Amino acid sequence: MKRTLLFVAAALFALTSCTKEIKTETLRLEEDIPLHEGSENHLDLNLDIDFPVSGFSKEALEEVRKAIRVHTLGENYTEFTGSLAELGKAWRDALAEDYIDSNTAMLEEMEMAEEDAPFLNWGYDYKGTFGESYDKFINYFVEQYQYLGGAHGMYGTFPFVFRLSDGQEVDWTVVAPGVSEEKMCALLLKHRMDDMKDIVDEEEGINEEDIFFSETIEPSPWFSVDKEGLTFYYQPYDLAPYVFGVITVPVPWEELK
Repeated sequence: MKRTLLFVAAALFALTSCTKEIKTETLRLEEDIPLHEGSENHLDLNLDIDFPVSGFSKEALEEVRKAIRVHTLGENYTEFTGSLAELGKAWRDALAEDYIDSNTAMLEEMEMAEEDAPFLNWGYDYKGTFGESYDKFINYFVEQYQYLGGAHGMYGTFPFVFRLSDGQEVDWTVVAPGVSEEKMCALLLKHRMDDMKDIVDEEEGINEEDIFFSETIEPSPWFSVDKEGLTFYYQPYDLAPYVFGVITVPVPWEELK
C-alpha cells in the first residue's frame, strides 16, 4: 500500500483586477487501499486540491475554502475545521470504510468468490485549481473521475466562480446581469456547436442533429468567465451521450449586452 498525504504553500496568482496575490496550500493524497490484506482488488485515491491561504479578506477566505471543500469532497465537509492533513485523512477513512464494507457485503449477498467479481476495483481522482480572474471574479476548476466498477467511470469538469470582494460563489446572472434566461437559452442553442465542430463527421454518420438529446439548452450551473465571455460546461449525459464527453458552450460578451 502506498500513501502520500501532504500540503504545500506557494504564491500562484497575480489578479488582474487588483494588486493582491492568491497564495495556496495544496491537499495531495495518493493511496491504494486493498479490499483486504493480500487482495489484488483495491481502492485508488488521488487528490490534488488547492485551497487559498491569502488573497481574500479573512471572512471571504473561509467562504472560499468551504466552497472548495464542498465541491471537491462533498457536503459532509462543509463545516470541517481541521487541518488539510486531517481533512484528507477524514475523507480517506470514510471512503475506505465504504469501499470495504460495501464490497464485502456484496460478495456475501451474491455468494460470489472475489476472483469472479468484476466490480471490486474503485477509484477516485479529484483535482481543484484556480483559473484566471476577470473583472471582479475568479474561476475555480474541479476535475473529477470516479470508477465504482462497471463498464466505465464517470468524469466531469465543474468550474465555479467566486466574487473577489467577499468570496461568495456566484451564478451567471450575477456575472451577466440584465440577461434573461430566455435570451441565454437562445444564445446557448446558437453556440452549442462552437467547440464541437471537429466532432461532426457525416461520413462516419455523426451529424449535428444527432448529437444532442434535446432541441433546447438551459444554462448549466457550471460556468467560467473570461475576457471573451462566459463558457458553460455540460457533463456527460447532460446534453449528449457519454461518448461526447464534457461539452463546453461559449457565449461571447458582445451578444450578452
